[in-house]
Amino acid sequence: MTQATKPQKESPLLFLYRIIQGALIGGGAILPGVSGGVLAVVFGIYQPMMAFLSRPFKTFKTYWKLFIPIILGVGLGFWGFAKLIAWLFSGDSPYPLALFIGLILGTVPQLYKTAQKPQNGVSLTDSEKKNNLLALVISFVALMAFLFFISRQTSMQSIEPTVLWSFLSGLIWGFSLVVPGLSSSSILLFIGIYTKLMAGVKDLNFSIIIPLFIGIAIVAFVFARFVDKLFEKRYGIASNAVVGLVAASTLAIIFFPPPEYKIDSVTTGLICLVIMGAGFVGAHYLDKWGQTIKPD
Repeated sequence: MTQATKPQKESPLLFLYRIIQGALIGGGAILPGVSGGVLAVVFGIYQPMMAFLSRPFKTFKTYWKLFIPIILGVGLGFWGFAKLIAWLFSGDSPYPLALFIGLILGTVPQLYKTAQKPQNGVSLTDSEKKNNLLALVISFVALMAFLFFISRQTSMQSIEPTVLWSFLSGLIWGFSLVVPGLSSSSILLFIGIYTKLMAGVKDLNFSIIIPLFIGIAIVAFVFARFVDKLFEKRYGIASNAVVGLVAASTLAIIFFPPPEYKIDSVTTGLICLVIMGAGFVGAHYLDKWGQTIKPD
């Protein structure tokens, strides 16, 4: 999984495409109900990211061309979406969530299909198929139950983003990077610190940004090796567990939205469906575009 690859000629559009991917990952990481790790999976860069984080010096030569535009995009997306979200979430509109639900749903079929492919080209045994299905079901049920529990905790008081709380929030946020399907931003929203963190990022308040990113980096580098090994040794189980996490996190947005973002009218619901459809179609064509410009 982390072996060096032969240098290939890349399309000039690939750099732009990867910046867009990074921006969506950065934006997805901060949107409640969405996991940046999920978008990394559906864009096909999750495993290289885990390999790079777990062995940065060994894999730098292999992956630097991939991650320079993506890191640039993540930074732009994180800051840009923070400004956008600070505005969007100043009200109670469910439309931003609807868009990202559509984007994720548009990639789930291909994600599932990819997870069923044998890692070494050898047909899966009945036992392997059973274990893969079990991993999918267990991850789905576990995350759905956890998000349901979190959604019921509506009595939490708002917390000010001090240096300590910004660092702790970064630790929480880091798990959504290395565990696809886990939306840490939803947890922070329910705690009551999310909108204040976004305001701090938007305003480039480094007393919030620095401890936040330190927390994210610590979790990413500590857990990346474990996740990378899991995919390397148990690809079928790990990839199917990811499918379960993706499905659970997406359905949880629909069934357990934060109270302030619930759909309160038929008109709003219809608009959300249209936006979800646009996101679904957009994800489909973004994937098709990516296939045309990716190196063979």
